[in-house]
Amino acid sequence: MKEDMILLRDIERYLEGEMSEQEKTAFDELRRTNPLINLQVEEHQRFLQHLDNFGQRKNLQAKLDQLHQQLNMPVLRKQAVEENSRVKRLAIRRRTITNLAAAACIALVTSLSTIAVLQNVARKNSTAQYEDVRRVLNNIQRSQNALINDINSKNKAPLNPGTYGGTGFAVSGNGYIVTNYHVVAGADSVYVQNNKGEAFKAISIFEDISSDLAVLKIADSTFKGQPLPYALKPQNAKLGEEVFTMGFPRDEIVYGKGYISAKTGFNGDTIAYQVSIPVNPGNSGAPLLDSNGDVIGIVTGKQTTSDGIAFAVKSAHLKHLLDEMPKDKQLRKEWTHKSHLEGMSRIDQIKKLEDFVYMVKVYN
Repeated sequence: MKEDMILLRDIERYLEGEMSEQEKTAFDELRRTNPLINLQVEEHQRFLQHLDNFGQRKNLQAKLDQLHQQLNMPVLRKQAVEENSRVKRLAIRRRTITNLAAAACIALVTSLSTIAVLQNVARKNSTAQYEDVRRVLNNIQRSQNALINDINSKNKAPLNPGTYGGTGFAVSGNGYIVTNYHVVAGADSVYVQNNKGEAFKAISIFEDISSDLAVLKIADSTFKGQPLPYALKPQNAKLGEEVFTMGFPRDEIVYGKGYISAKTGFNGDTIAYQVSIPVNPGNSGAPLLDSNGDVIGIVTGKQTTSDGIAFAVKSAHLKHLLDEMPKDKQLRKEWTHKSHLEGMSRIDQIKKLEDFVYMVKVYN
């Protein structure tokens, strides 16, 4: 240990330049001939160098800190004040934005709620102003003649009057009939009855909710059809054009006449007409005809707030519906020929039409 301490002291004296020339020459020779001592000298030299570098860095840092304090104290104070002020402004701005956002959210929720309420009221008002014209058969006293027809006819519907009633009309001579979709919606069974009191079982084979139309097919082998005397007119009717209809608001066919009062239907519906004509529950699905006896529309409903205002789907949409039917269900396009009722008196037209307009009875 003592020898190590002596060697370490000699190394320090060597590196610090405290040896005499003779001692330094002898020590250089020792380093040359003894690699271990030479390695110790080199390691000690590096250690002293690290200590010196560390001391220099600490001194430099201390001097820089002192210089910064002397030069930047006013600037630092100003920066601190500005930073504090900026933080306060950000806090105020954040509170303001938060308050504004909360107010905006409340306003948005209130507006949406108001819009929802108004839309709901508007829907209720619209529903209250529009009414389909099917009739509830359970609440109607049936006539004595109808009961007699039920008993005597071989082709008859069930004795109970049914759930709903409406009107339909033939669009072919082999048992295809058009009515409103809302008349037959949800039906368990459907019967159609002609002006003679004969009833035939029918099935709905094609429906279109958007235009409120349904195509029925008489599924009864005893049914005997005949060629249609009228045509389907897809062109738009003119404003003020005279029209008439035939339907079953009661247990016998009822005639009504009027005119086209608007080229659009309820709430501006472009697929329908507004018609000034008397209609009642049971007229749903009735044909709307022009003075030549051509079908120009199908009665669907009426406006409850005004008497004598009805709505009818335009026949162009009926034509589109018939053209879209599947090939296995398509009917003969008899409605494309020219009307045979043109030029006839209204009384004669009605007499011809009676055989092609049916009462529709729905059982649920």
